[in-house]
Amino acid sequence: MIATTNQVNAGFPPITVDCACCDQRLPDRVEYCAECSTPASLSHAVAKRVGTQSFVSVLGASNAGKTVYLGLLLDILSKGTDAFRGLPTSAFSIDLQEQVITALEGRVFPDKTPSEADAWKWLHCQISMAEKKKQRNVDLVSPDFAGEAISLEIDQTGTYPAIGHVVKKSSGILILCDSMRVRDAGSGEDLFATKLASYIAQAHGLTSDHGNSRSRKHGPRIAIVFTKCDGCPEATEDPSRFAANNTSRLFEYCRRTFSQHAFFAASVAGSSGILADETGRQMRIPFHIQPRGIIEPLQWIVNQG
Repeated sequence: MIATTNQVNAGFPPITVDCACCDQRLPDRVEYCAECSTPASLSHAVAKRVGTQSFVSVLGASNAGKTVYLGLLLDILSKGTDAFRGLPTSAFSIDLQEQVITALEGRVFPDKTPSEADAWKWLHCQISMAEKKKQRNVDLVSPDFAGEAISLEIDQTGTYPAIGHVVKKSSGILILCDSMRVRDAGSGEDLFATKLASYIAQAHGLTSDHGNSRSRKHGPRIAIVFTKCDGCPEATEDPSRFAANNTSRLFEYCRRTFSQHAFFAASVAGSSGILADETGRQMRIPFHIQPRGIIEPLQWIVNQG
């Protein structure tokens, strides 16, 4: 028996709920979905909500800055104004925010996200927006996927089922690209982002056939975000021109495939540098925190809906 929203709201313990990610029925007292490893606590939290629930996923290569971006995004949303505010719906959603903010306050970046699916942190928050005559609410559900897992899933679909299910459910997707690697490290970042965009298009049944406008119209909204722009100011000046000049494959693929897409630039640190220990191991550290462009891509995605 599936718990209804009324049962949950009436205070009765949920008997069974469906996985918020893959819609598989979850047996009682399981901690993770057996199909996609989504935490059962997330599915219970989603089942308690009413109204529109929108998956927004954040994807990108390893070291693109996904964990820092998501944690800081949640922190900024929680301190937002009535015009655009987001509050976590349960304690587990604060874990990622706590991890990121604690690390940044200690002048370090947080550890890399492990590849094991049961170690990924998920966030679920309700975004409220004050409009002319009413207030609109959207539930934001987003996992913090490991970059290595995303790469493996692109190369062999089904390796990490949660990624495929989330991408299919997502009405908005942020693709994060390290702006300094885009500028300095050849075509690797461009090629990976293009493969990722192709994976998204395939999941949504889209083609790059320019004449198939009906198909493109029903695709997800795609925000391409160039991260770490404190070290790449040219990306901040004009993100679209930076994309056209430095990620020409991705730029053209998005133009032909997604009817709603836009380019953004973001940074967390006002400035950063590289320290090396006695063994020669290098580590980038933030000198001070000065977020720029973190919330704008999400606002664009939500406002397109």
